[in-house]
Amino acid sequence: MSKFKEIKLNRFQLNVLLDEEEKAAYDYIVQEGTYCVHCKEMCTKGVDVKENFLNDMNDILIKGTCRVCNGRVSRFIEYGEFDEFSEKALRFRISIGAE
Repeated sequence: MSKFKEIKLNRFQLNVLLDEEEKAAYDYIVQEGTYCVHCKEMCTKGVDVKENFLNDMNDILIKGTCRVCNGRVSRFIEYGEFDEFSEKALRFRISIGAE
């Protein structure tokens, strides 16, 4: 059983949670680092992000659509394995009452 609940993040919450380096990684993944199973290649024009989640392992899950074919795509950014991010995510969970 998971320790934490999955939390849907709005854009403001995502910006609070990520530091500048993590935001740069997020932007790279949205623009160039997501594979589209429909196009059978990377999303060459990026992803239209529909939803972001902080999952039960404190990773960020991005859900959206490929800007080329409009197919659904998703991508995890595995931040939960880093102690500093996990601590920040826990403080965030506590601040919104979702610990």
